[in-house]
Amino acid sequence: MNNKFFSILLFALALIAFSACETFDVSNENPDVATSIDNNPELLLTGIERDAVNRMVGASWSEGNLMAQYGARIVFTSFDLFDWGDQSGAWDRLYLSIRDAKALEEIAINNSNGSYEAVSLILQSWMFQILTDMWGDVPFSSAALANAEEPVFGPAYDAQEDIYNSLLENLKRANTLLTGDNLPSIKGDIIFDGDLAKWRKFANSLRLRVAMRLSEINDATAKAEITDVFTNAAQYPVMESNEDNATLVYLSSFPNAHPISEANRYRVGSYNEYRISETLEGILRDYNDPRLDFFADPTANSVSEGNPMISGMQNGIVDGPAYEYKGGDAFLSKFNIDFFHFQPNSNEGRLMTYSEVAFIFAEAAQRGWITGNAETFYNAGVTANFDYWNVDMPADYLTATASFDNTLEIIANQKYIALFYIDFQGFIEFKRTGFPTTIQPGPDAFYSTYPSRFEYPSREQALNVESYNAAIARQGADEITTPVWWENK
Repeated sequence: MNNKFFSILLFALALIAFSACETFDVSNENPDVATSIDNNPELLLTGIERDAVNRMVGASWSEGNLMAQYGARIVFTSFDLFDWGDQSGAWDRLYLSIRDAKALEEIAINNSNGSYEAVSLILQSWMFQILTDMWGDVPFSSAALANAEEPVFGPAYDAQEDIYNSLLENLKRANTLLTGDNLPSIKGDIIFDGDLAKWRKFANSLRLRVAMRLSEINDATAKAEITDVFTNAAQYPVMESNEDNATLVYLSSFPNAHPISEANRYRVGSYNEYRISETLEGILRDYNDPRLDFFADPTANSVSEGNPMISGMQNGIVDGPAYEYKGGDAFLSKFNIDFFHFQPNSNEGRLMTYSEVAFIFAEAAQRGWITGNAETFYNAGVTANFDYWNVDMPADYLTATASFDNTLEIIANQKYIALFYIDFQGFIEFKRTGFPTTIQPGPDAFYSTYPSRFEYPSREQALNVESYNAAIARQGADEITTPVWWENK
């Protein structure tokens, strides 16, 4: 082939290509896919809810339940010995979801959509409170701004006190936004299915949680905030029953099944590494509480002998001896497998339930902050948790073993039971109140003092060192035993 012929061929091919472009109007755009997220904010909302809740459900099972001593491990026990590390996975997931929630908030503001703006603020508040409770001072005011007009790549760590003040204000704003008439509806909501009245109740209930966390460090603010909500029920509606619970209901098959289930490809072997703890078992036995039989299975050995019984695992035992504790695997109770797969409400990711609201009001009344009857609220909280799990409460439960005695301890203990498997809330409340008193470091634990927080992710020291150093200079050493600001010390 000579050069002249080759040149003619190339020219012909180019002419054909040009003619084709002139003749056919070809587009690679999919007409079934949104071209702008600004017009479809529901796509952001679904992802925020799903990703953040899924991560907290997984973290609650593998870390939170151990930290609160609801469960204990019989193998690979290092976390149960307080080898907590930085838990960067939870940090990353929450901040990624916060980034998306902030984008949703911006879209909502630009489109004057108060509904999406309020929901975004509520979700951000829920996530930021978990972050600050578990790490202490964290990036807040300048977080998730890497894509802003003036990008921030090394966000400052806000003091926990400032974060808490902002959370209270943001939740008040969310409530205000949701008071308007003719609110625009929202789509993509897999928590409340677009029910804005329930979002409003969640906002004000979460405000109660934020406020009560201040009980040991700033009781004046805690009292003022809780009193404001309690005495202005029409302005600040809160959860009133289990119908208002903030939960994500999972489906029966992958990828939308419960994260800790065979349907979602969670290994049975991993499930079997955990046992109900002696701490939770002991508290439930002290109250002669039938929820023990709901949460746990009898030991394999006792079943084979025809005398089924539940026996818990002690927390904080080193590998080897842990697996042989009480005779080994067959002599220790697993969590009830039906609880995770078949029981009513088990297939949910729980952000907050009505029981917690009732116990907050019970404590506020016990402290003399509000005029309501502490026992009435206490009884409502206990009853609601039994009802939630569809467990029959003994007729004399509230008049005999678990009768109200006007102490913080009995409120805190029942609240602890009700917070089972809700992210890190059982552990956090223990650090606030000191109850249950039976939560103690195990015999082989690395520290004699019960830890308070996670360490900061190691890459923060490399990529955000100035902000990191400022945080530890203010808060204290980056160690798990350094208390957070609000903690009962």
